[in-house]
Amino acid sequence: MLTARSPGQPRRRQLPAGLVGLLVATLAATACGNHGGSTSTSAQRPASAAQASWPTRGWRTAAPQDHGINPSVLTGIDNQARTAFPGLRSVLVVRGGELVVERYYHGSAAAEYHNVFSVTKSVTSALVGIALGDHRIRSLHQTVGELLGRQLPATADPRMAKVTVEQLLTMTAGIPADPENGDALPAMFTSRDWVRFVLGQSLAGRPGTRFAYSSGGSQLLSAIVTEATGQNLLAFARARLFTPLGIATDPAAHPVLTPEHQPSFERAGFAWAQDPQGYQVGGSFLKLTARDLAKLGYLYLKNGRWEGRQVVPGGYVWASTQLQSRPPGPAKYGYHWWVISQDEPHGFFARGFGGQYLLVLPSLDLVVVITCDEAFRPDRDVASTLIGDVILPATRR
Repeated sequence: MLTARSPGQPRRRQLPAGLVGLLVATLAATACGNHGGSTSTSAQRPASAAQASWPTRGWRTAAPQDHGINPSVLTGIDNQARTAFPGLRSVLVVRGGELVVERYYHGSAAAEYHNVFSVTKSVTSALVGIALGDHRIRSLHQTVGELLGRQLPATADPRMAKVTVEQLLTMTAGIPADPENGDALPAMFTSRDWVRFVLGQSLAGRPGTRFAYSSGGSQLLSAIVTEATGQNLLAFARARLFTPLGIATDPAAHPVLTPEHQPSFERAGFAWAQDPQGYQVGGSFLKLTARDLAKLGYLYLKNGRWEGRQVVPGGYVWASTQLQSRPPGPAKYGYHWWVISQDEPHGFFARGFGGQYLLVLPSLDLVVVITCDEAFRPDRDVASTLIGDVILPATRR
C-alpha cells in the first residue's frame, strides 16, 4: 500500500541526566515493535582491531561491554520487543566503529530491505551537500527560479521563484505542509507532474519565516540535484554516496510510485521509487537494510569522511546537524535532519513513518538504528523507550 509516512546497571550519573528525558520528549510519536530476538552471525572482532577499519565491506561486531555498554542492554531490548513492540524489526547500535548490538525480530534479518520513509529526506540532503561540494549547485542561496525556472508554471506564486535551496532544506520555503494525518498522502503523490504541482502551489507563508514539514520541498530538492548534475538522484547517489560506503544498489528497482507498480516496489531488495517524470522521490520510498542505515549514520558521525575521503563536505554536515529552523515542540531542524537541543550533548536524528529511526550522538560515539513494520501502531514511542529507557542508561559516558 502507498502509505505516507514511521549483572547490574551502570551508574546513571555517568550519562547526562537531561539527555534521556530530552530524547523521550523529542523522538516523536511515529513508532512500532516482536517476539524473540536474533543476532547477526558475523564473527566478533576485538575492539582494538576496529579502530583503523571502516565498515565498507561489512561491519565488524563486538560484545557491548567491549565498548562500555552493559550487556544487560540485550535483555532489555529483547524484553521490550516481546512485551511492548510486536512490530519491531531491528535494533542496531554502533560504538567504537563496531556493531555492538544487532537484534532482529518478527522474522526479520540483516539482509532485509526496509522502506525507510522520511529517513530518505536525510539521504537527499547528503546528495545536495555533495552537489554543492562539486560546485554543481553554486550556493545554498540559489533560487528555485535559477535552478528549476523552466518548470515554473506561468501562474506560479511569484514568491516561489525566490525560494532558496536552504529554505527547502530547512522546511521554511512556505510550501504547504503535508497532511497532519500521517496515513494521508500529500496531494502531490496523485498529480501527473509532481514538480510542476509543487511549483504551482500558492505559498502558505513568506519564505524563510515559518517551519512547515513538506515532502513537496524534498521533491524539489531531488529535481534540483538531478538538473544540476545531469544524473538522476539514484545514479548520482550510487556513484558518490552508496558505492563509497559499500551500500549495494545492484539490482536496483525504481518503479514509478503508482498503485499498479506497488507490488514490484514491495518485492524489490534495494529500491528508490520515482515520480512520473523520472525524478527519484526526494522525501520517501527508499529501501535500505538496517546495516546500510548504520553506515549513513556513521558517515555523519565522522563528519562526512569515509576511509580518508571527504564524501560529504564537512562544513555542510556540520550545518545540516545544527539548529536551522524551529518546528513546534522540543526537537529542532537542520538541513533535513532533526536536531537535539544544543543545551544537551549534541545529537541529531532522521525519522520515518512507522518507526524508522537513525540517531547519531557524537559525544557518546553512538549510532542507533531502529526499523519497524510501518503498519504497527504502539501505545508508546519505540525510539523513546528503547533508546531513552534501555540503551542510554546502559551506556557509559
